[in-house]
Amino acid sequence: MPFRVGSNVRFNVVTTPTTPREPQPQPVEPAVVDPRLLANIRTDATSYEPVKPKTRFDAIKRTGTDDDSLGGGAVLKQKGVYDVVNEGVVGRDTDPNRLALRDAIWDRLETPSYLREGATAPKPVDAKKLASVLGDAVSARQAASLTKKAQTAPQAGHNLVEFFSNTKSLSKDVKTSLLSTLASDPAGIAGSVVANLTGSKAFGAMSAQDKAHVATVMSRLDEKGLKTLGALFENVPEALADKDSAGGTLLSNLATLASQPLNASLTGHTSTDEVLSSVLADVMNPNRVEQGTANTCTVASMQFELVADEPAEYARLMAGITGPKGTVKMKAGGDLRLGPGDADERARDGRSVSQTIFQSVAMEYANGRFSNYDPVLGVSINEKTGEERLGLRGENQQALLEKLFGVNYSINRLYSESESTNAFAKLVGWDARGNRNRPIVVDIDQGKFNHAVTLESVSKEKVVFRDPYGVLRSMSAEAFPKVAVAIHMPMDVKVNGVG
Repeated sequence: MPFRVGSNVRFNVVTTPTTPREPQPQPVEPAVVDPRLLANIRTDATSYEPVKPKTRFDAIKRTGTDDDSLGGGAVLKQKGVYDVVNEGVVGRDTDPNRLALRDAIWDRLETPSYLREGATAPKPVDAKKLASVLGDAVSARQAASLTKKAQTAPQAGHNLVEFFSNTKSLSKDVKTSLLSTLASDPAGIAGSVVANLTGSKAFGAMSAQDKAHVATVMSRLDEKGLKTLGALFENVPEALADKDSAGGTLLSNLATLASQPLNASLTGHTSTDEVLSSVLADVMNPNRVEQGTANTCTVASMQFELVADEPAEYARLMAGITGPKGTVKMKAGGDLRLGPGDADERARDGRSVSQTIFQSVAMEYANGRFSNYDPVLGVSINEKTGEERLGLRGENQQALLEKLFGVNYSINRLYSESESTNAFAKLVGWDARGNRNRPIVVDIDQGKFNHAVTLESVSKEKVVFRDPYGVLRSMSAEAFPKVAVAIHMPMDVKVNGVG
């Protein structure tokens, strides 16, 4: 399953920018691959293993600076504070073998089994019987059109027959809405997803209100979104009932996204359909969440953890941000507010619209009382002094972590390798899978700026962490003290007996 709602599987991914600003750094350690993910992927696992480059951890200098994301490499070079020594510890992976494996995993994860290659072709249906059923549900003209499609495309007839068999007890308005979605492409993705989804145990067990929510969501999804929803129903249907901090569910929040008016400031930059599909893709596969080439490693890391651990809460926040008011209160207070340009195409930086919007409003909340975040320029500008910042200070990260996740956080600044070594010893035994909604953020020193990542697991030999470029990475226990300069830790969490 794609996230930590009753799941022990975390997917390794790598990403490639849509429009890169600079050649991206290569990893010191190869990306981590969970061997369980290779079981159903037709590929030679031995050919996947990359050649390990020589380590450059020893070249990293401890500076203890505030965070300025690697995504700002181009800007940092212009300011004369970027050097080759900053590259190598984290960053985007462009190895074609890893990208191919990633795409194969994602495609399988995000596609329901009935849409994969090799599915058995259905037999032709009785056209007269189908026409009779359709005559009671749609206009004579539409019934004739659908019957004709069923005669020329057996899959269309099969999907229609299955749909009517599955929806006998549905209310008329919900059935009409679902049939409209199916009829948009009865022999294709729309027809297959509607037919199979309405026949699933998960759908059958839903309340009338939740079935209406499903119909509302499906009415606003394109083919890609419908396929993603079909995969969610098939693979992790329990996620739809995940509760947010206000008592709503993931499904009800998706329905709100689908039905509410889009905030006026987003007009011309995105659409309800795009926002809904983007949020749905995030919750189905949180590994898609990344910072792109933006200076948002801190908030991208938090977004990933929120989506992976609390998909309903994430959908609630996105519904509030993109809705008519353009604002929403976080779990522990504090308002995220939509700002000018938050969905501007120039601010996308290789990210989806949901990632762009969430990270922009999160940066604006966290950057301080007198700073304004410009999503196009990727900087926070102090309205009093005119100072420009690319990232977030430790106290900024702390404030946002506490509001998003509803727990108190400590900032452990590590000014020497000995302090980092002691901190590592306390972290041994950490596993994010057993600590839902309690992410640990680590600032990694990149020479003249830091880069925020979140911990997945820590053993005596290795630290596994999630790089917000969309890559699950690892470093040796010996390397960690050389690069870790700050740890943001939930104060109610005990690791290795300490907390």
